[in-house]
Amino acid sequence: MSEQPRNAAAGQRQKQYIKENNKEAGKTFSEYGLTRKNEEFVYQLNKQLAAKGIAADKKSEYLDDTINKLQAGQKKGQTAKAMLGTPTAYVEELTNPKKKEATVQGTSNFGLLALDNGMMFFAIFSFMFGLIAFMNPGSLSPNGHYGSSGLTAILIVAIAGGLLFGYIAKIMAPYKDKNTGKVVQRSLWARIGMIVLAFAIWIGIYTLTALLPNSINPQTNKWVYIILGIVVFGADLYLRTRFHIVNNVFAGQPRNRR
Repeated sequence: MSEQPRNAAAGQRQKQYIKENNKEAGKTFSEYGLTRKNEEFVYQLNKQLAAKGIAADKKSEYLDDTINKLQAGQKKGQTAKAMLGTPTAYVEELTNPKKKEATVQGTSNFGLLALDNGMMFFAIFSFMFGLIAFMNPGSLSPNGHYGSSGLTAILIVAIAGGLLFGYIAKIMAPYKDKNTGKVVQRSLWARIGMIVLAFAIWIGIYTLTALLPNSINPQTNKWVYIILGIVVFGADLYLRTRFHIVNNVFAGQPRNRR
């Protein structure tokens, strides 16, 4: 027998095998409670996956996932075509998935960022001064002056830090370029410069609060400092979870969600 007829015979046997396999699969798909159109979609999908030579385990994975999607869609009155397009297009999507374009990660609004950062700063300073009061009580009010350890000073520093770093977090987040449509990030030096400037302003404010007179800048008991720090810290964690605050100074960048 010549080579050409032998190849033709092998090709014919392969086609017959695929045909019988698809016929058997058609019987199997009828057991999933799909509508006639959805069942036909899965049948055609199986047929095209086999024609592409997809490995049996991978094909089974594709089919199971598709059937689950169609079963869920049927409950909402959705058809296979509306959900997944044509079998040909869906096979191409499965076997040659397109890379998703980068998207701008979500950033909380400025008010939430400022509140979150401010509360965290207040909690940190309150707890810190409470600990210092335990270890060395006299260091909080040298010469009888409360300075930056007074409650008013802590509040001013926390509000200023919240506003400053809330704004920094907002403007430093990746953004979509209007001309190219691509997601871009500000240069490293620009980000470093903004952070350094914000810290310089904040430290300046912190230094100035040390000049506040005791009459408007009261100092409280060490236990009150500790309790305030813990309570405000807990409230901030609740706020962050409740409103899904992202891109703040303490929580970092948000994660991608599916």
